[in-house]
Amino acid sequence: MKKYLKNKIVSDNFEYLLFFRVAICVVALADLATLAGDFDLFFSEDGTLIPQELLYLFTEHFYYLNPMYEFLAEQGLTGFFYAITPWLYVFALVSLAIGFCSRLSAFIAIILQLIIFKSFPVYNYGYDQFLTMSLFYCFVFPVGKVLSVDNLIFKKKREIKHKFNYQYVILLHLSIVYLFAGLAKIISKTWWNGEAIWRSLSTIYNDFFKINPVILTVVGIITILTETSYPFLISFKKTKKIAFLLIIGMHIGIAFVLDLPIFAAIMIVWNITAHYDLVKEILKVK
Repeated sequence: MKKYLKNKIVSDNFEYLLFFRVAICVVALADLATLAGDFDLFFSEDGTLIPQELLYLFTEHFYYLNPMYEFLAEQGLTGFFYAITPWLYVFALVSLAIGFCSRLSAFIAIILQLIIFKSFPVYNYGYDQFLTMSLFYCFVFPVGKVLSVDNLIFKKKREIKHKFNYQYVILLHLSIVYLFAGLAKIISKTWWNGEAIWRSLSTIYNDFFKINPVILTVVGIITILTETSYPFLISFKKTKKIAFLLIIGMHIGIAFVLDLPIFAAIMIVWNITAHYDLVKEILKVK
């Protein structure tokens, strides 16, 4: 890791915080938009796929919000709550994107994201957890101090006094995620013989999906090697660009082949944030 720091993959400025703030909000809004037509089936007082009483709002999960739900029920405002919550979530995300009351907007967005998406946990997957973590980082990082409305309002607080590089946090988080994801795949024989890839593809297209087993095996092994080697390859100047391109390529494949564009997008955002200067170098942007 010391060699990695010396190679200065991280930015000397905080431009990457602006990218992270805006990109996360765009991805979150895009994800919400994909549910627009069926949103009431997941998040509403009545007519849901699974009765809300069996899910989040009235279970032991997030019990600290129960007083609020009880108050809404007593006042007959539950329906209004369901109707207005997604719009408040959109407002919080837009406010965060433009950097208006950034920390407060991020905090509100976290709460609303949990309330909305934890209402149908059966349909959640890794993306939802990553979005929660992303909004949390927007809350704890000084994202509102880089080209934001907050800069215009609070001119005296424009400077980031603590020169801590928040890219290290994102990079460490990614390294842990990829390493353990790769280790989990190593101990599963389905990733070595191509079965895991075949199952993923067959459930998307049809039950009789056929492809050369050798190709499936090669893709599975490349995925294992890419994830487990990520924390090590990015630590060296000669291999960091290869590691970055491999992981981005993997997520692009996930987006188009496995039809998970939103999940792929948020992982690409994290990787670009962690390697912001490297991306500028690849794109030859000053």
